[in-house]
Amino acid sequence: MRRLTLIAFLTVAAGTTGCNHRPSFHDPAHPIEVRAGGEFELAMQSNHSTGYEWVLADSAALGPLRLVGKHYAIPGRNRRANGAGGTERWIFRTDGPGNGVVALAYKRPWETRPPADSARFRVTVR
Repeated sequence: MRRLTLIAFLTVAAGTTGCNHRPSFHDPAHPIEVRAGGEFELAMQSNHSTGYEWVLADSAALGPLRLVGKHYAIPGRNRRANGAGGTERWIFRTDGPGNGVVALAYKRPWETRPPADSARFRVTVR
């Protein structure tokens, strides 16, 4: 029993102190606070099979944030289902302290009509 307790403790400790952990956020209603010099990601539900994707709507508002990558993935259980949606992950690096806004629009990039959805994440870097 002690052995299982020790293994559980070490597993939790390793998961909470790992240097590779990148916080993930998905709700624009909650302000984001992160440390300078780190990375975080925004996880947005999306369905690329419809032609829609999240696009950066205002790069000037990023402030101390720098986009370093984005990728789209469909969960394994849905990969074979036609039209299945997935998650876009937008990865940002925080170069220094300050405030920024990540404004995203969910649209078909070739269309000129208003976006189907939008999101504004307020970010404070300490």
